Amino acid sequence: MKSLIKFSAIAGAAALTMAACASGADTAAPGSAETAQSSAAVQFEAKDPLTLGYSVYDLQNPYWQSYAAGVKAGAADAGVKVTVVDQKSDQAKQVSGSLDLINQNISGLIITPVQPTALPSTVDAAHAAKIPVVIGDIGTGGNYDAYIQSNNANGGELAAQYVIDKFAGKEGVHKVGVIELHAGSVVGEERVGGFVKKIESQDNLKIVASLDGKDTVDGGFSAAQDMLSANPDLEVIYAANDDSAIGAQRAMETAGKSVADGFVLIGFDGSSSALDLIEQGKMSATVAQDPYGQGKKAVETVLALLKGNDLGFDDPSAKTIFFPVQMVDSSTLADFRASRAEQK
Repeated sequence: MKSLIKFSAIAGAAALTMAACASGADTAAPGSAETAQSSAAVQFEAKDPLTLGYSVYDLQNPYWQSYAAGVKAGAADAGVKVTVVDQKSDQAKQVSGSLDLINQNISGLIITPVQPTALPSTVDAAHAAKIPVVIGDIGTGGNYDAYIQSNNANGGELAAQYVIDKFAGKEGVHKVGVIELHAGSVVGEERVGGFVKKIESQDNLKIVASLDGKDTVDGGFSAAQDMLSANPDLEVIYAANDDSAIGAQRAMETAGKSVADGFVLIGFDGSSSALDLIEQGKMSATVAQDPYGQGKKAVETVLALLKGNDLGFDDPSAKTIFFPVQMVDSSTLADFRASRAEQK
């Protein structure tokens, strides 16, 4: 039995923000003229049997493997079917693949976009077929219905609090270096912004360098090497992704610095390589994302749209739901790994 559910799309500006992942996509700032959408009414249709579609960025990447596993688990929990299509990092393939899903009579579409600027035509096609669209990570475009991303600014704040706690009660001013993501990365700006604001409120901590790590191990190595050369007494490096932190760790070794001697090195992502370094005592901590949890949340969100439920947006103007991140260090590593093992 088919049912029609009326949904009034939220008016206002849609944000083009980038999620916390390794894609490196650039997007416009929230509320920009590029993203403004007019108010519209869309009739969503829950078809029988209820099937969802997930157009995933690239299943060769462990992050998206975990995200897809979360989507499948969320669908299984809800007792609905889901079709997952791997777009293999190909924008043109994703456009055609998403349209193919729409033509398969799905009731809801989740997309992790290869290129957010290619989304508007897909969203319009989905709405014409009475299908709600949830954007899962990377960035947004078009008159989408919901966007789910890691709480990147809060992740930066958590990293800063970790540093604050490490140097609480210690005399003197302690020097901090920051490795940014590439210029124009909104997610990088969020991760660094949350960190810097909190660190700058502390009298005993001073940011003496903030350099672009180009999101890579080699870039992180070069940035950290420059920081350590200019500031031999540097005591902290915060990197906005784990690859840059891994590179920074290699530069630390070259400079004779180590976590064992009190140096603080923090990354962002929760990658397996970073977790290994934490286990080996070569890295202090990482801010971990939860792609599996985000995948489940994406399914919940699509089903809520079909039912006409309030989504409880954290940022209504951008139709965004922020997903929690967490700090992982040597004291929480075992429990974190055990919890992630249960997700597979």
